[in-house]
Amino acid sequence: MSAHKTLIFHIGDHKTGSTSIQYAFAEGRISLDRKTLLYPAELASNVLKRRFLAWDRAETETEKQKAATPLQALADRIRASEADYVVISAEEFERVPPKVFKQIVDLFFADTADQIRVIAYVRPHAPRIVSSFCECTKIGAPRALRQTIGEFAEMRRETGSFDYFPRFNLWRELYGDNFLLRPMIRSQLRAGSVVTDFIEHAFPDEPYTLRGDDDSNESLELTDLMRLKVLQLNLMDKKPPLRHQIGWEYLRQVSQQPPGPDRQKLRMHRGLAKEIRDIYLEDARSIDRAFFDGQPLLENELHAAVRSGPRRAQSVDPADYLSAAEIHSLRVMAGFLSNMLDMEDVNWTSFFHQTRVSLAVETRKANLAAV
Repeated sequence: MSAHKTLIFHIGDHKTGSTSIQYAFAEGRISLDRKTLLYPAELASNVLKRRFLAWDRAETETEKQKAATPLQALADRIRASEADYVVISAEEFERVPPKVFKQIVDLFFADTADQIRVIAYVRPHAPRIVSSFCECTKIGAPRALRQTIGEFAEMRRETGSFDYFPRFNLWRELYGDNFLLRPMIRSQLRAGSVVTDFIEHAFPDEPYTLRGDDDSNESLELTDLMRLKVLQLNLMDKKPPLRHQIGWEYLRQVSQQPPGPDRQKLRMHRGLAKEIRDIYLEDARSIDRAFFDGQPLLENELHAAVRSGPRRAQSVDPADYLSAAEIHSLRVMAGFLSNMLDMEDVNWTSFFHQTRVSLAVETRKANLAAV
């Protein structure tokens, strides 16, 4: 075991550059000059959300033991490692109650390291709503596919999804100085990069090397998003995990093509931005006071969304971006794809996921060979 081992949980939030951070570690693009590092996931550790909740909800001793097995295996791996730093990254931890997280970490991971830290990023309310709406469209979430961005925002308001302060304040109560919240605002990030920012806060004062860029999971241009929406609407009979992977594979394929002629992205229109400001202004101010030394970072972003928003709402109807002929072609292709996905001898969800994992592994090998 190292002289001092630090276990770092990176808990998201969603839409704050988590994928960029995860790919940078998984592809071996981050190295510390004087310390060693363990990143135990192939890509991300989002499966831990399901495992944490399974342990918490287990009602019998048998269920508890079954849920504990993979958690204990991960803890054993970390405990046996001689790395100075261990990083576990999962934006799905956003959906794990902080007290449940703390209980499980205390039970399974407390003796795996000398120090346990938790790092999170928070995206300003208006950009988070837009980005989450696009993400839900990308992965084929049924309600988002049939909603406007205003309807999506109202649904999330009712669930309290973007009321940040109560949740992050509880994290700080549980972890004290070992909890760090960073603003996902480009001007506030080290070198304008979420990957650089994470490295310099996770490993303070440690010399490091970072190779490559951090543009993973860039949002789709609006026309490409509408093409994907047509596909997803015609694959609604497929299970959510498969539609999720189809969205990711589509993004991967699009990213390998030259940019299209229409570079516009979905933006929040001014009227909705004003409503969002009214709803979340006090939450933004509470976060600013509690975590950012009173600097009005999240508050200013609410005002900026009003100033920069278009006067009219952008359509999210594919027919307003694509010709009737293209929509027809996409529906035909969706039919071909649907039949292929019905082949029972192929686990397509695993196939699409493993494609991304394999590419990350190949990149990691190349990066390690170049060191």
